[in-house]
Amino acid sequence: MTGEPGAADVGALYDQLTDLFTAVLGGSIHVGYWESDEDESTTEEASARLTELVADRLDLAPGLRVLDVGCGSGRPAAQIAAGRGVHVAGVTVSAHQLRLAQARPERGDAPGQASFQLADAMELPFAPASFDGAYAIESMTHIRDKDAALGHIARVLRPGARLVIADIYLDGPVSGPDADVLAQIYALFQVATLLTADGYREHLRRAGLEIVEFTDIRRNARRTYAALGAGLRRAAARYGDAGDRLVAGASALERLSDVNPLGYVLLSAVRADR
Repeated sequence: MTGEPGAADVGALYDQLTDLFTAVLGGSIHVGYWESDEDESTTEEASARLTELVADRLDLAPGLRVLDVGCGSGRPAAQIAAGRGVHVAGVTVSAHQLRLAQARPERGDAPGQASFQLADAMELPFAPASFDGAYAIESMTHIRDKDAALGHIARVLRPGARLVIADIYLDGPVSGPDADVLAQIYALFQVATLLTADGYREHLRRAGLEIVEFTDIRRNARRTYAALGAGLRRAAARYGDAGDRLVAGASALERLSDVNPLGYVLLSAVRADR
């Protein structure tokens, strides 16, 4: 794709649409995880389950310090901090998201609490080896320079610490109608070029991170796309000139489940001892 988004572009998108996304998705801004087609969980429950799956892979113990790269509304950080007895430091490029996160009653610097600040993943303002784990839930999608971001994440992790990524990726070439749908998603939602599995392995290797799990959960997550599309359609009338953009986004999201090369990965990687 051309015209890769910058941090300011991504921040502006979420300044405008975070409230809508959280209303539709139950407080978080990421896909849900449904156990099966018969699973009757709400979108909010499924979204919280995805957060738990990320936390499970971090292998946390109480008192540890964890980095949330792209913290959104702060809900996943608060859930992980309280549930695991750790401190989560969340970063975002959206001023509105920062206000929402900092207004959370669970905010603080102690274990079981979370703190938040404006920061770009490509320029993390933390000391080397200052975190016992890190996660990025659907933030790598928006990052233009993934080598820079992963390099910074690896830098701030202690040796042996884990990074967990939950995000969409491509497992094959894209053409025809699939390419048209993804082009709309890229343009409307400030998405950078999507990685393949091999692309992730290479970027992580260069950062000094070794993949220990790569699990595709697209079938468990795909229900989210239709739910978000329906929510965008309902909200379009309230957004004035932006309404047409929301309708276009809804149409693209509703077709996303049919894009065969589009997967959704739960990826765990470990920082090498060095």
